[in-house]
Amino acid sequence: MKTRYKLIAIIFSFSLAIAVGYYFVSPKAIINNLSNNEYDEFVILLPTSRISFSPIGAQSSNTIFYSRQNETGTGSYSLISKDSEIARNDFPYTEGTELGRVLRFTIEANGQISVGE
Repeated sequence: MKTRYKLIAIIFSFSLAIAVGYYFVSPKAIINNLSNNEYDEFVILLPTSRISFSPIGAQSSNTIFYSRQNETGTGSYSLISKDSEIARNDFPYTEGTELGRVLRFTIEANGQISVGE
């Protein structure tokens, strides 16, 4: 009986370690909306992926994990409200390690968008 509980504990611990490892190792995009405005959608185009956050609530933060790109190039983002694009810009997507990469997009209180890694 004790062996069964030890086996269950090992399987549970192993599964938990994989889930936590995935969280810290997988690339992710984070959008922080520091403004009091709500938006319909925030779209990020990467060299081989499209990421969409929808909707974007006022004073909110959202995270999406995405697949490794393994390509360099140009990324772009678009902020959409009421079916019209209200902001769009490009940013460099440099080649490098994808492990633990975090793309941060912040909608400031004044509506400006900043991009960082």
